[in-house]
Amino acid sequence: MPGIVRGQVQGGDLFATVNLGGTFNNGVSPVYQYTPQYVPPNGTPSIFASALDTPRGLAFDSAGNLLVDNNNTVDASAQPNPLVEGTILKFTPDGLMSTFATGFPLGFFLSGLATDSAGDLFVTAGPLPDPNNPNDNPPATIYKITPDGTLSFFASLPGAVAGTGLACDSTGNVYVAVNGEILRFAPDGTQDSSPFVGPSNFPDPGLGPSGLAFDSAGNLFASTVNGNDSTGDIRKYGPDGIEITPRFATGLTKAPRGLAFDRDSNGNTRNLFLAELGIPGTATTGDILEFTPDGTQTVFASQNFGTRGNRGPEWLAFTTGAVTPPTTAVTLTLPDATAPLTATVMLIDQNSVPPPPSNFVELSGSNLAFDISTTATPTPPIIIAFTVSPLLDLSTLRALHYECDTQNPPNCSWQDRTIYQGDPNYPANAASNTIYGSVSSLSPFLVAKFRYAAQVQQPINANGTSVFNVRRGVIPVKFTLTDNGSSTCTLPPATIAVTRTAGGTTGAVNESVYSGSADNGPNFRIVSCQYVYNLNSSALGVGTYRVDAKVNGTVVGSATFQLK
Repeated sequence: MPGIVRGQVQGGDLFATVNLGGTFNNGVSPVYQYTPQYVPPNGTPSIFASALDTPRGLAFDSAGNLLVDNNNTVDASAQPNPLVEGTILKFTPDGLMSTFATGFPLGFFLSGLATDSAGDLFVTAGPLPDPNNPNDNPPATIYKITPDGTLSFFASLPGAVAGTGLACDSTGNVYVAVNGEILRFAPDGTQDSSPFVGPSNFPDPGLGPSGLAFDSAGNLFASTVNGNDSTGDIRKYGPDGIEITPRFATGLTKAPRGLAFDRDSNGNTRNLFLAELGIPGTATTGDILEFTPDGTQTVFASQNFGTRGNRGPEWLAFTTGAVTPPTTAVTLTLPDATAPLTATVMLIDQNSVPPPPSNFVELSGSNLAFDISTTATPTPPIIIAFTVSPLLDLSTLRALHYECDTQNPPNCSWQDRTIYQGDPNYPANAASNTIYGSVSSLSPFLVAKFRYAAQVQQPINANGTSVFNVRRGVIPVKFTLTDNGSSTCTLPPATIAVTRTAGGTTGAVNESVYSGSADNGPNFRIVSCQYVYNLNSSALGVGTYRVDAKVNGTVVGSATFQLK
C-alpha cells in the first residue's frame, strides 16, 4: 500500500512525481511538494507522499484533491515487463489518502492524467508488451472517470504504446501526445479526422511530444524529447494547431517531460514549469526548470534529484484552488518610541478609499488596503512593514500612504513612502517578501503595483557585482523601461537619486556632488529608448552606491555598484 501523506495541500503548491528505485516493483517512489515559500534552486523539497509504486501522472480536481497514477506490480516474474495493476489515488487537501479509481485492464500501465472543466478525469493506459503473446497487441486507451470514481472507456489510441501527456482545453476537448503526434478528441470521444499536430512536425527519428499544458489564452505547450539522445525543446501551438514561432524553448538536454503552469491571484497562467528526467547511466541528473512568459529560463529545483529510476522527476501539477493569501502580516515599528502604545491594523475595502494615481495599478482580486491606529500618538519615523504573498512580484509593489496638506485642506492624495535598503530606518535584517514604508503619521495605507519598471544596463551589472575604480571619472548609468510588463520607448521624465550604502558617510548624496559637464541636475537624459546619466565617480569617493531612477517621485529601478 502507498505510504503516509507527510504534508497538506496548499494554494500555489507545485507537486512532482519522482521515480525512485527502478521502473517497476519499487514501492518507494515519492511525490515532492514545493510551497510558494520554496527558495530555488537548492532548497530541499518536502515529501508529500511516499512508498508509491511507479507513480506517473498528476492532476488536481476542482475541490483541491490531488490525483496520482500508481502502477502496482502484481507479478514480478513476468519478464521483461512485470504485470502491473493501475490505480488512481486521491489525496484530500487535508492529507487524507484513498483509492479513487480501479478497474483498469491488468497489465495496462497508467501514464498521463488531466481534468476538464466539468470535473471529469482522463487517464492514458497502455499495455506493456507480453513476450509470451507477441501477437496480442490491444490498443492503448484513454479512460474517463467521473467525480464519483466511475470508470468508462473514452477513446482508443493508435498502436500499442500508451499515450504520455494529456491536457484538456476550456471547451472540454482532450489532447494526447502519442506516437510522435498530438491528437484531439471532442468531449464525446470523437477523434479529429487529422492530428492536431501531425508527425511531420517531428521529422527527426525518435523525436516526439511528451508533456502538454494549456495557458489561459488557449495556447497549447508541448515538451518534446528525442529518445535517441534525450534532447528536446518546448513548442507553443495556437488554437489552430499551428506552431507559434520563434520556438518557445530550445537546447534542452535532460529528457524533457511533464509541464505545468502556475497562476496569479486571478487564476491566469503565469510561468511554465518543466520536469526533466535526467539521463540514466550518466552524471546528468534531472531538475525542474521555470520559464517566464517570454521564455526566459531558470533552474527552479535541482536538489534531491537523480536520473530516472534514481529520483528523476516525471510529471508536474499545480494546485487549482486559491493561491496563498495576498497579504499575511502588517507590522509597525517605532525606532524613536518614548512610551508604550498599542497598534491596531484593520483590513479595509479598497473601494472605500480613493484610487491610486494613474501610474499605479491596483492588484485585481487582492485587497491590500489597511487602516492603522494607535492608542497614543507615536514619535516619527513610523516604519510600516507589509508582508505579501511570494506569488506577487515584490519589485513592482509600493507602500502608499494617504496624506492631506494641512495648509491647503482638503488637498489629499496618495504618497509613495516606500523605503529601500540603504535608506535610513530600513531594517538591517529585512524580512522576506516584505515592503517597508516610512511615515510621520497614521492614516490609510495601500499596497499597489507601480506600472513602470526600469532595468539597469551595462556597464553596471544587474546583480550588483560591478566594481569600478574611483578614478574612472565617469560611470554611465543606463536604464530601459517596461510599462505594465511590456518594453516601451515612451519614457516619461525621470529623476536620479544616489545613496551611499557602505563606506564613508552613508545616506543620500547631493546631486551637486555627482553631476558633471555632461549631466548637470537631477534629470536623466533619454537616448535611444534609454534613460542615461553620466555620474562623476571621482567626486563620489570610495564606497558602495545605489542609484535610483524615479518617475513622479516613485522608484522604478535601481542599480548598485562599488567604487574602490
